[in-house]
Amino acid sequence: MTTNRIDDRYSTGERFTTNKGIQAAARKQLSDTVWNYLNCGTGDEVTLRANIADFDRLQFRTPLFAGISNPDTSTSFLGHRLSFPALIAPFGGGEQLLHGDGHCATGRAAATAGIRQIVPVAAAHSLETIAAATGVAQMFQLTFVGKVESVLAMIERAKAAGYEQIVATYSPIRQWRERMMEDRFSIRSSDEDGNFGAGKSDPEMLREQLAFTQPRWGWPQAEEVIRNSPLPVFVKGVMEADEATRAMQAGAAGLYVSNYGGRSIDRMPSSISALPKVRAAVGKDVPIIFDSGIRRGSDIAAAIALGANVVALGRAVGYGLAADGEAGARRVLELLKAEFWTTLGHLGCSRVDELGTHNLDAQMLAAHAGHAL
Repeated sequence: MTTNRIDDRYSTGERFTTNKGIQAAARKQLSDTVWNYLNCGTGDEVTLRANIADFDRLQFRTPLFAGISNPDTSTSFLGHRLSFPALIAPFGGGEQLLHGDGHCATGRAAATAGIRQIVPVAAAHSLETIAAATGVAQMFQLTFVGKVESVLAMIERAKAAGYEQIVATYSPIRQWRERMMEDRFSIRSSDEDGNFGAGKSDPEMLREQLAFTQPRWGWPQAEEVIRNSPLPVFVKGVMEADEATRAMQAGAAGLYVSNYGGRSIDRMPSSISALPKVRAAVGKDVPIIFDSGIRRGSDIAAAIALGANVVALGRAVGYGLAADGEAGARRVLELLKAEFWTTLGHLGCSRVDELGTHNLDAQMLAAHAGHAL
């Protein structure tokens, strides 16, 4: 007698079957100190928790007989076709502790997965090294700090290396990260392949970001850079409608809604609660990147439905990097894309651009908006 498999959808030869499994593997690989670095927020970590909890408050509408058999997860963003609406987020300042290849590995994983990457100024490897290693280093994130001319010179470097857009963010004073304080966390670097120093960018930019001896930048300096930049500039950290409008008035090419994964200041609103009001403030045509709290493909669908064009993946990719380097990061992306595909199908969306607020329960959406006030 022979038997046939009725259902083998969950059978796989892959090392990792879920992103929870990847996270567990990352925990085994990392010391307590590095694990806390990757996972911590600021203060009591209220915002860190809210980033995830506010996704959990959202509920999908799944009309009967609305399912799609094979939805198309691909989308276009800034002239590039992505296999699903995601980018590698510009997490840095210690990613080499997760794996020595850092953003060279995450970028190669992105290339294999059919998406692109945002490279941070704080990366362990230089912007040129990462661009050459990955081929998908599309955006470069820098900080509004130091001299205007030094920031513009760094943008020129990014342009020469093949980057197409800049993500610019403000320079905060030191973040109050108590897990790292308890661990007496410290990063040592040889600076052999960083972004500052002889033949690279003005090291005073980095020193000022750590020492805080000069007044923080305001809109006048930011606008000067945006207006004179040789590359289009996205402003990151936009969480309010008036900030969104001000950034566009300053000449921004797009916006990046983020509370930095709850790692900047505690008791900020969650990023997902801020996203709808930012989208409403600038209309449907302004490109918006979103991050903070994305852990699942269903989170990606919710963020797109609420107004993002793409999401940026940070901690989730960090877990993959720690678990198994480039292969681990690639597997995270594969699993997120597959879950996003499943979500699209259940919602009755054949394409990414069919996602919208109609896919979310109206009562829960109203309560979600009220919770954000």
